Amino acid sequence: MSPGLRRVLALGVTAVLVVVVFIAGIKLLGRSTSSTSADGGATGASGAPAATVTCIGGSEKTSLMADPRVKKILADTYGLTVSFSPMGSYDQVSLPDAELKARGADCLWPSSVSAQYVFEATHKTSAYPGYRAQTVLQSPEVVYAGPTGTAALVKAGIVAQRSNGRYFIVDLKKLMTDVIDKGVAWDKLGAADLSGPVQISSTDPAKSNSGFTLYQLMLTMLASPNVYQAPDVTQAKVALPQLRAIYDKQGLQARSSDAGFDQWLLQGAEAHAPLYAGYESQIIQKTVQYATNAAAKALLAQQVRILYPEPTIYSDHPVIALDAAAARFVDAMQDHDIQKIAWTTYGFRSGTEIGLNDVATFPGLPLAQQLKTTTPPNAAVTQLLLSCIRDNTCS
Repeated sequence: MSPGLRRVLALGVTAVLVVVVFIAGIKLLGRSTSSTSADGGATGASGAPAATVTCIGGSEKTSLMADPRVKKILADTYGLTVSFSPMGSYDQVSLPDAELKARGADCLWPSSVSAQYVFEATHKTSAYPGYRAQTVLQSPEVVYAGPTGTAALVKAGIVAQRSNGRYFIVDLKKLMTDVIDKGVAWDKLGAADLSGPVQISSTDPAKSNSGFTLYQLMLTMLASPNVYQAPDVTQAKVALPQLRAIYDKQGLQARSSDAGFDQWLLQGAEAHAPLYAGYESQIIQKTVQYATNAAAKALLAQQVRILYPEPTIYSDHPVIALDAAAARFVDAMQDHDIQKIAWTTYGFRSGTEIGLNDVATFPGLPLAQQLKTTTPPNAAVTQLLLSCIRDNTCS
């Protein structure tokens, strides 16, 4: 073989080796999100070992946690697989230590910081190594109504319509003390098509946070001289019998937020209950679901009005991490892409990023960007309210 030919062959082999090394490098980079740890276990892009987190949370987050995009981010970036099971906020935080252990619970995810405080008041957090609690999502409490009831409340000066079709309950205290507490009927407000006394329906506050948040708000209206200040124990005890009477008139109520809102819509919205308390996120999620169903979307817009109470209470959604794996889940849920999915698809306002929740994302919905809010009652008052509703111990 001539020297020239040998040189050509050598160059060719070298070129092939370079290409092989280059391709191998690309493949290694491509596997960076599914590499292995030192002990042979899979890891996420963060390098943390793979872990499965068993979390008990509010039902309204079920669809979010089942979203394939969220699952992929959790697995690829953080090495986490989350096994999520729904349960009412105050039921989950009332589970005893032995039951939490039997269920293999790594975290709880109620829909209220009040529920977190109840957990911390009734459990020794020192029994859970690496205990941590942090709000990652938020959703304000709203009252859903129909066109007839809304018009009657506007005429009565209780509700006001502002720019871009947004409605606000501007005199929530009047609604509670002069209308609901006194059993005023809808026809007395000029809404002859609506039957029965004015009341705000909800999920069962003994089981579900969306219902319990309504009762926290009503307690403030009835017990506190300042609607922007939560009542203390003494003030709350005076008003608890009134709230129990309101609760007793509700009859059978849904146990979960998702089921309750769906039931309200499917049974005729205003025709089923003229006023219904829930999360703002619920109407957003339905609107997104109906994006390609013009008839359903039009019917939703025709039948439903969003009334923002002034003040309202933000339902925080704190992840209560009971171990180190769940603490990683707390960090993962703050991921920008997950937070964006939570807002644009499921209507949860971010609990971690300022400026992420632009209501212009949903041009067909009259959402309020800024809200007047009041602080939920402290743990002692919350436990009194729970005892009143669950056990009829209201003194």
